[in-house]
Amino acid sequence: MLEGHTSPALQRIYVRDEVQGMVPHTFLRLLAEHLMAQGVDTIPLMPDDAMGRDAQQLGRYPAEDFCRLLLRAAEHLDDPSLGLHIGQLIRPRHLGALGYVLLACENLGGALLRIQRYHRLLHDINPVEYHVEGDAVVLQWGVARGRPGALFDEAGITAIVQFARVLGGVHLRPLAVDFVNPPPTLCKPFHDYFGCTVRWGQPVTRLAIPLISLHAPLQQPDPVLRRLMEEQVDTALDRLPVGVDLAEMTRRVVANLARHGMPQLEQVAAELRLSPRIFYRRLAAHGLNFRQLRESSLQQMAESYMRDARLSLADVSQLLGYTEQSAFTRAFKRWTGASPLQWRRAQQ
Repeated sequence: MLEGHTSPALQRIYVRDEVQGMVPHTFLRLLAEHLMAQGVDTIPLMPDDAMGRDAQQLGRYPAEDFCRLLLRAAEHLDDPSLGLHIGQLIRPRHLGALGYVLLACENLGGALLRIQRYHRLLHDINPVEYHVEGDAVVLQWGVARGRPGALFDEAGITAIVQFARVLGGVHLRPLAVDFVNPPPTLCKPFHDYFGCTVRWGQPVTRLAIPLISLHAPLQQPDPVLRRLMEEQVDTALDRLPVGVDLAEMTRRVVANLARHGMPQLEQVAAELRLSPRIFYRRLAAHGLNFRQLRESSLQQMAESYMRDARLSLADVSQLLGYTEQSAFTRAFKRWTGASPLQWRRAQQ
């Protein structure tokens, strides 16, 4: 959504989706600390327990609620780069036991691997991928499960870089940083902080750092402490639910993939990090059918697009992944019992 009453610089932060998933309760403490440092009374903006006991642990908080808190804070501070600013405040205590696991790793590579391994404790909106590209190691996440928005993504990438700098005691300089979100009015603060090319409007949110930097030793390596804290983190990870409702997650992935063509089961399974066979079995175990879920998702999207008079039938057809408008027309009539034009006239 776009909020007309806000400054033009803030408009980009509203370009986002409503997301599923959870984040650590400790993220509330991080945001509250930033607000207090700015002289802001947190009571009207933050939940009552933002600084409470749960904010010290790996307790869970709805990701969508946290994203909305970020929006409110950015509005109050008139700060469209809030993500960049709070990401720089991240410290081990803000991640609970996981923060101390990272602190006790021997080198940066070990810490980054654990960020990828335990990412569901940090957020389970979109999975974090970790791979090597030439002389760079890349951490990235896509948008198949929704776009949490510029504030969330920019805070996440900034926090990873800041954490690496804090743990290693050196000024890590990324090779490249990409965001899926619209660019800020002022890009210079991002270029100054990261010290590399920063791009917006990209397919994925992505951080590339020199491969050689993985060997950089951390300041407080402690294998015994790391193993001890990992036991706590592993227990917390095991207690997490497998994920949000499988049917709803499938619909969301279909909706995000449709703009690139008609989503197939194999593509959706890949976005959910499942093999096609396991994805099919899990759907069957819940009495679900992929084709029916895809149809319901496309119908919901189609009806939403059809309410926008600015979109032609050809536009809607393309947005839903149909290569021919006639195929979309037949599908729409099957869903609603009316042709697209009849349905649109009835809505008007």
